[in-house]
Parts: sequence; structure tokens; C-alpha cells
Amino acid sequence: MTGNTPGSLGLHPAVYFYNERGKYTRFLFLGMTTLITDKLRNNDQQFFRKFAIAREAVETFLIQNKSLITLALTNTSKGQRTSKMKDLFNYLVNEGHAKKDLTPEAAFSQIGLRGRILELKAPQTGQQISDDTKSMAFLREAIDKAMRCPLCKGLLDPGKSVSYDHIQPVRDGGTGDLNNTQLVHPYCNSSEVGKTQTEHAAGTPQQEVK
Repeated sequence: MTGNTPGSLGLHPAVYFYNERGKYTRFLFLGMTTLITDKLRNNDQQFFRKFAIAREAVETFLIQNKSLITLALTNTSKGQRTSKMKDLFNYLVNEGHAKKDLTPEAAFSQIGLRGRILELKAPQTGQQISDDTKSMAFLREAIDKAMRCPLCKGLLDPGKSVSYDHIQPVRDGGTGDLNNTQLVHPYCNSSEVGKTQTEHAAGTPQQEVK
């Protein structure tokens, strides 16, 4: 999920594993971990190609709906939270890859939640900056100022995971010059899915995702 080894998805923690209050949510982490483990166990490399293509849409949904995902977790029993988040991530990847609109109503219905979606926020009235506000400010900055992988358009956290890529491939005469170098996710670099963003990349040899 992270790291600099070839095949690493380089998931940005602020996008995938933190809620709207800037707090780490272990059920999000466990849900994604379980999903990736299952795909690797089943040698489902197609999933990772789909993920690279859908990544921008998936991350936009996760960022815009953090509070609703927290609400979904609150309304799910602890024993089911990991599996529900696994199902949510899987749904988002499949729908995003198919270029379908990702809506909260459809996504939460897919994982078995019903009812009206209502989001309430209490305004901060005190003068002191609370710990929650500090965490939310940190999360906002981490997301707003994050770099983007130019291949898949997903958020990139170079401190956690990064690969250096030739903009013009070496096979086409590209050099190692600064002007021909870009920072990308390791998986996007090793698979070249992000470079094509088309299904014909399915014939490209893949390296194991870490």
C-alpha cells in the first residue's frame, strides 16, 4: 500500500485512512488492507489496473465524503466495519473504472446501508483552537497541498512513497535529465497503466503490489 518498491500503490494516508476530523480510522486501514490482500491472494492483477484508472475519481469521493463515511461506520456494528469498508473501496474502484458517477447514496446502499443521508456540523464558537480543529486544519493542508501523480492524477505523498519516472521513455530516446523526470506512484511507473489510461495496458507485465 505504501513504500518505494516497484508496484507500491503509494496510498496517501490523509485520503484513505483519516476521517474528517483528522483522526486515524483503523477500520478504513483494515478495509483497504483486507481488499488488497484478497486481490493478491487471488492474483487479481486486473483490480490494480482498474484502481490506477479509477484512482482520481475514488480519491475525490473519499475526500468529499469523509464525514459521511464516519457516519456509515457509526451505523455499522464493529464486527462488520472492516468488511463494509472493504466492500466500499471495491465498489468505488469498479464504478470509477467504469466511469460511472460516484454518489454517496449509491455507494452506501451498495454496502447495505439505507436511509436519508444527513450531515450536521456544529460551528466552533470558542476563541481557543481545539485539538480537533488543529487536526482538521492539518488534514486540510495535507490534502490541499499534496502533489498529484501526473500519470493517474491521484494524490502523491513523496515522504511515504514515490518513484522517479522518465516523461519520455528511455526506449523512445528519453534521457535522465531534470526536464524529463517526474514524480509518480511506484505502481504507475512499473505498470505504465497511468501512462495509457486504457485497457490495452492489460497486456503490460505487472509487478507484485506491496
